[in-house]
Order: sequence, then structure tokens, then C-alpha cells
Amino acid sequence: MSVDETAPLRVLVVDKDPRARADVVSLLNGSTELEVVAETSDDAIALAERLRPDVVLLTPHATHHTAPLSRASRVFVLAPDRDAAEPALRAGACGHLVPGSFTVPDLIRGLRAASRLTLGLSAREAEVMDLIATGRSNGEIARQLFLSEKTVKNHVNRIYSKLGVGSRATAIALWRGMMSVLPAQD
Repeated sequence: MSVDETAPLRVLVVDKDPRARADVVSLLNGSTELEVVAETSDDAIALAERLRPDVVLLTPHATHHTAPLSRASRVFVLAPDRDAAEPALRAGACGHLVPGSFTVPDLIRGLRAASRLTLGLSAREAEVMDLIATGRSNGEIARQLFLSEKTVKNHVNRIYSKLGVGSRATAIALWRGMMSVLPAQD
């Protein structure tokens, strides 16, 4: 995915029920922050390998696909409760949503939270990264957190190292969940 922060997240929707799948696709198509790249009832793994979506929305009926899909994309399970989502969460899904009760902003928040969990930053580094993502300079961050600029710079360098990035823009895109944190396939 592009590092451009305005690029929409690419989503694959997997549901055996065509009506339920159409409802989810309709919800997602109403947003400029998401792009449904495909929808399917059963060939999710092949589609995900070919299309490399940022997110796969999966129903509990397709949880047997979770492990292979989670190696290429972030997987969210559409399930009525945590118990129904549990097998998929154990297999690598990063979250679950209740069908009919989430909005596009809820999905974006879930994706961002999932991205943060997979980035491995310390609590202080996450605090610094939150401020970086709001556009603050190192000096502004230092003043707000009562740190020296040198300490903030050290945090920023560790953040870049952990994220495997070389710029603020790329770090922000990862932090906001606007690009995949997963390595590209060869």
C-alpha cells in the first residue's frame, strides 16, 4: 500500500451469506478511507495472496482460513460475541467486530489498535509516536512530556528502528494503520 496517508485501506470481505456480505460491502463502500478490493464466499486465501489487502473481514464460518490469511493481512472476524470469535483470534485474527453494530470509524479504530499491538513499542515510545502522528516537532514533544529534546530524539530513533522506517511520514502511516505492518511476500 502507498505510504500516502490519504490512500484508502484495502479490504477483502469474506462471508458465505451473500446478503450479509452485501451489507458489509455497502457499509464500507460509503467511506473514502476504505476500498473493498474484493468479496468472496470461499476463495479467500487465493484472493488474499493475489490482491494483498490490508484487512480481511471474515465470518466465523470461514475461521479455518484465519491462520493463512493472517500471514498476509490483518484479519478481523465478524462475530456476534467474543466466544464465537475466539477460534479465529487464537489462529491469528487481530480483532472482532459485531455485524450490524460497527461503523467505518469503528473499523478504522480497530485497525489502528491492531497495528499498534503489532508494532512492539514501549508505552513511552507509543506516547511519543501519538504526538508525532499529530504533527508535533521533537521540541514540542519534549516540552509536552517534560523531556529533553535529546531524549525525544533517542525515542524517535528507537521507534524508527522498531518500525523499520526511515521517515516520519512512513512511521505515521504505520501508526495510523494506513499501510500494512506485515512484510511483503517475495
